[in-house]
Amino acid sequence: MAAPRLDPTRQEFLDRLLVQMRSRYPSWSFTASEEGFALVGRKDRARLTLSLTGLHSAALAAGPRVPEEITKFVAAAGPRLSAAEGSPDSDDETPDPSALVWCVRTSRMIDRYPRAKELLTRPLPAGLVAFVAEALPGEIMRGVSRIAAGGGGISDIELQNSADQNTALRLASWRRKTSVAPRAGRWLFTDDALFSSSLLLVPEFLSEVAKLGGGTASLVVPDRGVLVAAIGEGAAPAQLGHLARRLYGRSTSPLSPQLLVTDGVSVTLHPGEREARRPWTGWRQVLGLGGR
Repeated sequence: MAAPRLDPTRQEFLDRLLVQMRSRYPSWSFTASEEGFALVGRKDRARLTLSLTGLHSAALAAGPRVPEEITKFVAAAGPRLSAAEGSPDSDDETPDPSALVWCVRTSRMIDRYPRAKELLTRPLPAGLVAFVAEALPGEIMRGVSRIAAGGGGISDIELQNSADQNTALRLASWRRKTSVAPRAGRWLFTDDALFSSSLLLVPEFLSEVAKLGGGTASLVVPDRGVLVAAIGEGAAPAQLGHLARRLYGRSTSPLSPQLLVTDGVSVTLHPGEREARRPWTGWRQVLGLGGR
């Protein structure tokens, strides 16, 4: 299968990295991945995929320091290539620090993961949880085992710090959107089909939307690839709640129809959600249980 067609900017970036990697590690063969924006290194039976998404995001933010970022990436690939060469038949690769991001899912879904207890997680309101994942080529991801990461010399602190940095870089387009007044008091963030909801984990984003909202902003994450931030009249609970339920009903990777709120530092359940009660219907009515 041929490598996917990339936009000219990414293709130029990939070609640049191919030259760098081939020059630094001549005993390895490097080609463009057939599954996405990545390089694949091969040596005898050893194989290693190097995602370029995180590096590309870092390079866009680095400005004149792009060569420095690329040099760091190429140097950091050395230990991973050595590990792959030492265990050529291993199916459990050490995660790529440049590809680590926070991923948001429901706690129920996470609990069903066979290796749920190995994930590095952060609790979120509305029955959600964030965990460190590795973004892989081809718009897929996988949860990162702390045990596998530790075996590769990556501590929990390094996992967390890498996920913080890469999530902020990957979702940095929020700055462009919030620089323009929101239509109907709401911004819609859908640039990343896997991780747009992870804006909940970006402190600078939370601070900015709360500031624009005069101290608070309402948030909705109906799908892993959708986040709505609302201020002013756009944050009215009745209208925003209706929108949240509609988006949740159409979601392909549903998270929550509930409203959240941020003060720029933390994210909590909207006060209106905490006060809401389920209607007194069905078997509850028959048994006289009411809202208990």
